[in-house]
Amino acid sequence: MKSLKKILSMCLVTAMMCTMAACSSGGNGNQSGGGSGTADTGKSSKDKEKIVISCYLADDSQVAVREKYIDEPLKKAFPDVNIEIKMYNDRQSLQVEVAGGGGPDIMDLDGPTDVAEFAKGSRVLELGDYAEKYGWANLFYDWAYKSCFYNDKLYSLPTSFEGMVMYYNMDVMEKNGWEVPQTEDELVELMKKVKEKDIIPIAFGNSNYQGAVDWLYSTFSSCYAGPKAVKAAMEGNGKYTDAAIKDAFQTMVDWWKNGWIGDKASQSVTNEDMLAFFAEGKAAMMIDGTWASNQLLATYPDCNWDSEMMPAKEGIGPILPFATGGGYAINANSDNPDLAAEVLNYLFTSLDRHYQSIREAGYQPYPLKEFDISKLEGIDEKLNNQYKLLMDAQTNNQIGYCSWTFYPSDMRVYMNENTDALFLELLSVDDYLAKAQTYIDKAITDKTIPVLP
Repeated sequence: MKSLKKILSMCLVTAMMCTMAACSSGGNGNQSGGGSGTADTGKSSKDKEKIVISCYLADDSQVAVREKYIDEPLKKAFPDVNIEIKMYNDRQSLQVEVAGGGGPDIMDLDGPTDVAEFAKGSRVLELGDYAEKYGWANLFYDWAYKSCFYNDKLYSLPTSFEGMVMYYNMDVMEKNGWEVPQTEDELVELMKKVKEKDIIPIAFGNSNYQGAVDWLYSTFSSCYAGPKAVKAAMEGNGKYTDAAIKDAFQTMVDWWKNGWIGDKASQSVTNEDMLAFFAEGKAAMMIDGTWASNQLLATYPDCNWDSEMMPAKEGIGPILPFATGGGYAINANSDNPDLAAEVLNYLFTSLDRHYQSIREAGYQPYPLKEFDISKLEGIDEKLNNQYKLLMDAQTNNQIGYCSWTFYPSDMRVYMNENTDALFLELLSVDDYLAKAQTYIDKAITDKTIPVLP
C-alpha cells in the first residue's frame, strides 16, 4: 500500500508551488554522475535507449512540480535517453506488473521494508557492483545506506530522510504560560494541565490510515525504551518482550487511555483532522513526522509552531527516531540496468537541482554526507530549524528507529494492524509483544533482519 505521508507530501508540494512567485528554471547542478548535460543530439525516440521510472498517481499540478525538479533535469542530463515517468495507481498495480516480467527500470518504493518484499521474490537487482563503481557507500550517511541492505546485500538507495518529533502549538503554550517540556516527567505534568483546560494534550488520528500508529510506537519504543533496547532485540541480544520495551508500550497505552493521546477517539479521527486540531489550537501538541512541517506551512501558514525531539527519559536522553522516506530500486526485469544505475547516480549527485527542490517546493533532503544546510538560505525559519534538529541528531548519534525502515516488514504489518487493539483493551501488551517477537525470531533465522545503526 502506498504510504499516506507520500500522498500528503506530494499534494502539499503542489500547494507550496502554487503560492510561489515565478521561479527561475531548474539548473542541472553538479552532474558528476549523470549524462553529458549537452543539448539534445536530435536522435529520434526510436534510436534512443529507454529508461522508465515509476511514481504514484498524481494530478496535473503535481506532475508539473515533478517535471520541474525531476523530469526536465533528467532529460537535459541524458539527452540520448528516452526517459519516461510512469504513474501507478498503487503499490499492488506495480507489484503485479513486475511479477509478470515487466515493470519500470527504476522503482520508487516506500522504503527498506517495501524493498525487502520485492527482494524476497528476486524482483529487484543487487546493487553492490554499482555501489563500488559510483562510491555510493561514501555518498550517504551510514545509518541510511545500511538500512538499504537485505540479507547482507544492497538492493536500494534512500530517497529521503525523516524523523519523528513533537510539535508544539506555541500560541496555545504561550497563552497558558506553559513551557516546552524537556523531560518525560515534565511532559506528564504538562499533559495534566492541558487536559484540565479541555484541550487535547497530543493530537492523533488514524481513521483513514490505520498504519499511522507506527508513528506512535516507533517514537515510544525509541525514546522511552531506548535505541539500545530496540537494537538488542533486533539483533538477538535481547527480546522485544524485555522490561524496557514493555514499559514503553505500557506508557503509550496509558497515555492513550488517559485521553492524553487523541482524546481516546483516535480511531474516528483522520490524519487531516489531527493536523487541524493541532493547528487550530484544539490540541497543544502533536507527535508527527518531519514531513508534517510542509503540511503545516502550506495548509496553516498562520499556525505558530515549533518542533523538538521527544522530551527525554531519564537515563536515555533525547532521541530522534529516524527513517528513510523511500527507496529507489532497479527492477530485475530491466533491459538497461547499467543505464538505470547511472540515472540513479545522477539524481543523488546533482546537488544544485536537489537544493533548489528543497528551497522552492519543500522536497525532503536526501541523506547525503555532503548535504549542506547553508544552501537552504531563504527557507522558512521553522523548517530550517527542523533540518538542523535532524542534522544535529545524526552528528550526536541520537538516532532512534522508525518501523518502516528498521523493523521486519511482517512485524510492522502485525503491529500496525493490532496497536489499536491495545488502546481498546482487546489485546494485552504482553501478548502483543510476544507475537511481535516471533517475527524478529524468524527474520534472524532467515538472515533478513534489517541493519540498525
